[in-house]
Amino acid sequence: MIQLSDIKVSFGERVLFEGVTWHLDLGDRVALVGPNGSGKTTLFKVALGLLAPDSGQRLVSRSARPGYLPQEESSPSQKTVLGEALTAFPNRETLTEEMESLGHELETLAKDDPELPALLGRYGSLQKRYEQENGYHHEHLAREVLSGLGFAPGEQEKPVSAMSGGWQMRVALAKLLLASPTHLFLDEPTNHLDIESMAWLEDYLYGFPGAVILVSHDRYFLDRMAKKTCEIQGGRLDEYPTNYTGYLAEKERRKAALVSQAKRQEERVAQLERFIERFRAKNTKATQVKSKEKMLAKMERVVIPGEEKKIRFRFPSAPHSGRKMIELVEAGKAYGDKKVFSGINLVVERGQKIAMVGVNGAGKSTLLRLLAGTDEPTEGKRIVYPKVEIAYFAQHTADMLTPENTVMEEMQSASPEELRPRLRTLLGSFLFSGDDVFKKISVLSGGEKARVALAKTLLLPANLLIMDEPTNHLDLAGKEVLEEALRDYEGSLIIVTHDRYLMNRVAEITWEMENGNFIAYPGNYDLYLWRKQRLAKEEVSQEAAPKTRDEEKERKRREALARADRYEHKKALVELEKEIEAKEARKKEVEGLLADSKIYADGEQARTLVMEYQRLRDELDALYELYEEKEAMVEG
Repeated sequence: MIQLSDIKVSFGERVLFEGVTWHLDLGDRVALVGPNGSGKTTLFKVALGLLAPDSGQRLVSRSARPGYLPQEESSPSQKTVLGEALTAFPNRETLTEEMESLGHELETLAKDDPELPALLGRYGSLQKRYEQENGYHHEHLAREVLSGLGFAPGEQEKPVSAMSGGWQMRVALAKLLLASPTHLFLDEPTNHLDIESMAWLEDYLYGFPGAVILVSHDRYFLDRMAKKTCEIQGGRLDEYPTNYTGYLAEKERRKAALVSQAKRQEERVAQLERFIERFRAKNTKATQVKSKEKMLAKMERVVIPGEEKKIRFRFPSAPHSGRKMIELVEAGKAYGDKKVFSGINLVVERGQKIAMVGVNGAGKSTLLRLLAGTDEPTEGKRIVYPKVEIAYFAQHTADMLTPENTVMEEMQSASPEELRPRLRTLLGSFLFSGDDVFKKISVLSGGEKARVALAKTLLLPANLLIMDEPTNHLDLAGKEVLEEALRDYEGSLIIVTHDRYLMNRVAEITWEMENGNFIAYPGNYDLYLWRKQRLAKEEVSQEAAPKTRDEEKERKRREALARADRYEHKKALVELEKEIEAKEARKKEVEGLLADSKIYADGEQARTLVMEYQRLRDELDALYELYEEKEAMVEG
C-alpha cells in the first residue's frame, strides 16, 4: 500500500497541487491523466518518495517495493542488453561471481587439503541460495521479456550503449518488469514501442499481480489497462472508477450535475436575498432576516470548473481529382543486395482512408516514400493521376524547416490566407502556447520541430495526405485534434502510426506489410485483427484435417465445395441475422445502463459495461461485414 494524504507541492510561488490524497493498493490499475504541466510526473515522484512534498504525508507499507519507468533513460549501460536486463535480479551477479571464484579455487585444491570441506560447504550453501532465488531461470525469463519487447536473440548480445534512445528505454522497461515491484509506475511506457510490443506489454500487465499506475498518451492502451482514472487538474485530484473512455463520459455527467446544482443554488440565493431586502426594515422580521443572512454567509457556493476550450481544425478544401489517385504496378524496392519488397500492386482512390501496419523493418516507411515520390522503385512503376496534390509528413520533414524562422513565421509561410487567424489555436493544440510561437526553429528540440512540421503539413492544400508516425510527439489533446481533422478530411489518407485508437477512428482500409508481402483488408485496425485471428484459426483447422493421398479426389472435393448450393449461404445469413439481432438488443440494453448515472457508483461494474459496449460495437461491425460477404455469395 502507498498512501498520500493532504499533499501540497509548489515551485516558488506557483502551487502545483494542494490537498491531494491518493491511495494505491495491490491490484489497482490506475490511469493518471491531466493537461501538460498539471503535475502528473511530479505526483509520481512524490508517491515514489523521490520528491518531498511541501506538506502532507506519505505512508508506505513495509512490503511495498515501488518501481519506476521515467520518460527518458540517462547514462546508458556498458553491459549487453541481456546483461543489463539480468541486473534486475540484484543478488544474481554477486552469487554467480562468488560461485565461479570458489569453483576455480576448488579446482586447484588437493583432495586432502584441510580447507576443502569448508569451501565445499560454502559452495553448497551458495548454490542452494541461488536455486531458492530461481537463479537458473533468470536468463530464460530475461530473454522471454526482451523478446516480447522486440529484441531478437542476436540483439540481446549487443551493448546497450550502441542502441538508440528508444531501444535503451525498452531495456529499462524489461529490467523493471523482471524486478517485479509491488507498485509499477510507468510514465509513457508505449512511447518507444511498436504495436506488437505494445500488445505483448498489455498481455504481460494483465497477469501482473501488483499495482500498475500509468501516464500515457495512448488512449487505446489506457482503455485496455485502466480500471480507475485519476485526473489531476487545477491543483486537485479527482477519481473516476472506470477506464479513460468511461472517465470522459462520467466527467461530462458530473459537470452537468454541478451545473444543475449551481442553478438550484442560485435560485435559493435569489430567494433569500429577496426576503432579506424585503423585510430588512421591519423590526418584526429582524430575527428571520439575521437568520437568512447567516445562512447566506455559511453557504458553500458550487464552483463549476472552467469550460475546457475545445480546439478544432479543418483542413483546407481538398482539390478535386479523378477516382484514381496513385497506383503502383509490380513495384519493388531494394537497397543494394537487400530486397525490401517486390511485386506490389495497389491503387489509392479518391476519399479512401488507409492505415498501414507491420512489424519494424517490414517496409512500411519505404512504401510510403515510394508513394510520396521521395524515393523511386527499383522495379515496376509508380503512376500519379492528373490533379493529384500530395502532402507528405515523416520524421525527417522537420529537417526541411527554415532554422531562422520563428514557429509562427514557419506556419505563415505555408498557410492559406483564410487560416492565418487560426494559426495560434492550431499551434496551441500542438503544445506551442504564449511566447513559444516566437521561438526560432533553430532552438527547438527534435520533438518540437516534428510538431511544427506536422502542423505545417496540415495547412497544405492537398488531396492525398501521406503520414508516417504523426502522433509521436503529441499529447492526448493534440491527438484528438488530429483525429477529428483526419476524420473530416475530404481527401485520401495513407497513414503509418502506432496509435491503434487513431487507426480505429480514422481508417476504413488496413494495409499489412509482412515478410515482403502486401495484403489489403477492409475495415479498421480492430477488424483487421479479427480477420487475422479468423484466418489463423482456419489455417490451424486445415493443418489438423487429415490429408488425402488421392490428388484427383482432392481436386474433385474442392470443385464440389466451389459449386456448393447457395442454400448453405442462405442458412448462414439467417444465423447471422439472429446473431446480429441478439447483439444489437444487448448493445441497446448496455447503452441504457450506461446512461444511468447510478451505475458509476460501482467502478468495476461500470468498467465492465464500458468494455462490453466497445466489444459489442466491434463485433457488430465485423458481423455486418461478414453478412455483406455472405449476401454477395448468395446474389453471385
